[in-house]
Order: sequence, then structure tokens, then C-alpha cells
Amino acid sequence: MTTTLNLTAGMDTFTLLDLLRKAAAHKGLKLLKGASKAYSEPIKMYALDDKSLAMLAERNIKRQDRSDCRNEIFTLVDENPQEKVPGRSPSNYWNFKLLVKLLEGDKSKFDLRVTLSVGFGLNLERRGVMFIPLAHGTFLSPADSLPNFRMFKALVESDADAPEIARELAASDGTIVVTWTELGLGGIRNLSHLFSEFTARNETVAQLGRNGEVFNPDPNPRYQQPGDELFIAEPAQPKVIQAWRTQLNEYRAHLVV
Repeated sequence: MTTTLNLTAGMDTFTLLDLLRKAAAHKGLKLLKGASKAYSEPIKMYALDDKSLAMLAERNIKRQDRSDCRNEIFTLVDENPQEKVPGRSPSNYWNFKLLVKLLEGDKSKFDLRVTLSVGFGLNLERRGVMFIPLAHGTFLSPADSLPNFRMFKALVESDADAPEIARELAASDGTIVVTWTELGLGGIRNLSHLFSEFTARNETVAQLGRNGEVFNPDPNPRYQQPGDELFIAEPAQPKVIQAWRTQLNEYRAHLVV
């Protein structure tokens, strides 16, 4: 019978979503999970008026006329230098849809709201969870991080009542990292990375791990959902490695028989 190891979720093991949730809570945020990525609940919403539009224009985030849309789209473009990605144009503009046409004159009112939030990702080099500023409009928003950060920074720096986490992000170089140590999880390891260390570049053992028939916990689960990636707290790592070693010896003994 294959040796099994009992690990306690939230103490010995954490999913990626667990870690993102803990990091968000550490900064007073609540995690939301979209179809392809995790992000925070809105931090603050700004309704752009003439004063804020003038402020943004001073930072080279300016309105661009859209004659192709019959004045039914209001576009703000970050005209600052952008990061160049081979084969792709910069995603550096916000489109706002027409909200209602006023009766008097030819004026139109657009839904010029920008909502600030945070995107999350792992930064293994810095040993923690990375916070990425997001500034979403009401219709179409940039995918690139740099214009998001510039809009985020401009709005926060013009707001004396901006939340603390927003001010911290605005004062950064574009991201901040909450480290494993700050979360009380110093030394935590990705399960698959821990298994790579265990195999010591033995391709035969590595292939057994990929087959998913020998080791528990399974170092390479094939049916996990995004965010279910498993991490092992440092105190439990020797127990996991010892369990794998025992399971491997049992497998070898079974082959001999």
C-alpha cells in the first residue's frame, strides 16, 4: 500500500488563490476572481470633470477626437512613451461611451468614470505577491500596465483623500510586493519546484511525477483549475520530501517483486 501524507490546508498547504487572498487582506483589500485573473474589489472611483481632465492633459493623458464614432465615443490617450512589444501596438487608451444626449445645444454627456483596483501576480524572485495598479474606464481600457499606472498615479496624487494602499502604489515604480515573510510564510515553496529539487535532475523520477501514479501529494496535477496551484509551508517541506522518498522506494520494491 502506497504511503500517504496528511497535510492541513491553511497550515501546511496553500493554493495560489489562498496566497493572493492573504496578500490582499494584508493591505486591506478583498480579492475577486475573474475568468482569467485575480484582482481586487474597487479601491475608489473617480468621475472625471473639466478639472481632472485638465490635470490629466498636463500629464499627457489627453482627449483624442474620434470622428469615426460620430461623437459617440470619448477617448483619452496616454501620449507618453510606451513599452514596445514586437508585433503589437501599444494598448494605451480609454474609451468612454455616450451616456445621454442633452436637449440644449449639441453638447453630449459621457460616462467618464475611472475605477481604481489592483491586479495580482506572483513574483518568485522577490518572494511574494505583486500588486499591479489598474485604472478601468466604463467601456474600453488599456491592457498595458504602464498607462494603467500613469492614470492611477495621476488620479491618486490629485486626491487628498485617496486610500492608503492607493497612495502606496502611486508612490511606487509601478508595483509593490507583499513578501511571504510579511504574511508569516517565509520559505514557502511551490509544490512542483519542490519536486524538481527532490528529483535532482533524475529524468526517470521526474517522468513518474508527470505520470501522476506514484507520488502523493501529486507534484503535477493535470486537472487543477487556475489558482489551485499548491504551495507548501517550510515546516512541512521535509515531511513531503520524506513521503515522496518512501513512495518511490515502495514503487521500486513493487517492480522487483
